Amino acid sequence: MIQATILLIDDEEHILKSLRRLFRKEGYELLASNDPLEALELMKKQGVDVIICDQRMPEMTGSELLAAAREIRPDAIRIMLTGYTDLQSAEDAINKGEVWRFLLKPWNDQDLRNTVRQAVMLVEMKRAQRRMVAQIRAQNIELARLSEQLQKKLKSSEQKLEHYDTHIARTEKLASLGLMAGGIAHELNNPLGGILTMTQLLLEDTSEDSPTHADLKEIERATLHSRNVISNLLSFARQGREPKLEELRPKDVIDGVLALVGHSLEIKDIIVEVDVPGDLPAIWGDQNRLHQVFINLLTNAAQAMQRGGTVHIKGRSVEEGKTIAIDVIDSGIGISSRYLDKIFDPFFTTKDEGQGTGLGLSVSYGLIKDHHGEILVASEPDKGAKFTVLLPANNARVNGKELRERESSVSQDALESVSGNE
Repeated sequence: MIQATILLIDDEEHILKSLRRLFRKEGYELLASNDPLEALELMKKQGVDVIICDQRMPEMTGSELLAAAREIRPDAIRIMLTGYTDLQSAEDAINKGEVWRFLLKPWNDQDLRNTVRQAVMLVEMKRAQRRMVAQIRAQNIELARLSEQLQKKLKSSEQKLEHYDTHIARTEKLASLGLMAGGIAHELNNPLGGILTMTQLLLEDTSEDSPTHADLKEIERATLHSRNVISNLLSFARQGREPKLEELRPKDVIDGVLALVGHSLEIKDIIVEVDVPGDLPAIWGDQNRLHQVFINLLTNAAQAMQRGGTVHIKGRSVEEGKTIAIDVIDSGIGISSRYLDKIFDPFFTTKDEGQGTGLGLSVSYGLIKDHHGEILVASEPDKGAKFTVLLPANNARVNGKELRERESSVSQDALESVSGNE
């Protein structure tokens, strides 16, 4: 049974009683009024689906009432009861779109029942149409939301793929160059050791006033420089070997680094500001290799501040404590944007010839990768540089094997959250 509310309007009470009796078994909710103005007020207070109205009433005609009803309840189906003498006004009402049907008095009960049933079915069709429209709108909103989510996921996936492609390309480059560098380093190390030994022996037998002494000192200096280059090459070639892992506190790592290089920075008028909380979660790492990374970063910072400056070392946890970020921020000359994507490439350097090998940051990059971490850089010319080292935190003790087996300890979310702060 379709639920519907029907409003009966007629100034004669016996007509209203007849209509009530006619529809009492149809299951409709029936409202009745013998006053047109009262009927209009009733429409304002309660929903009405079908209106059955007499044409000839004292206060206003049925056409006038139904025209007013159309403004109050535009979706209500309007039916007029009229006599033969009112046919012209009824036709006018239909032509104006105010009335759906009209029936002649005295009406045929079955015709009136069938007319109201059709009207109620039309009401239900309109209801279904509104539900369908609302459902389509809701589905369109949901589709738009899902489409937006999909676009975000696709963009995130593209960024991850780009990151992985870059990482794979850099790893392959490091591996190839590492093999070559290792071979070259071993071939050169022995003769350089011999040259250095012979030079130092000759220096012991040569007077400092002799012109030969100055030449030998220059040979010794060049040989030591070459040996330092070889040492870097060997470090570069050893990347990827298993680090000796132990539980470390980030603050202890930084304190250990400053104990080694703090004095040399001080005599260069470089102020080091440290903000590494002692309660940061522990990390698992090789202390010597991490020292090498941060010594390299601080050395680079010092070289970027020839006339002194400030280095700020800041430690923090990101991604709800899953990752430790350590920033090394200097007030130096900065790095041009065209160099930022090459800064970790082997043998790339912006320093003057003879001032650097271009391996320090490559070695640091590889060492942090061995720890399943990342190094990020942000810089502008004359505005200093910021290097951020990301390392996986370990709130619960795990062994080195578990750490090595992790596919990616520093997540893309951590990279994005830190990059957004740069």
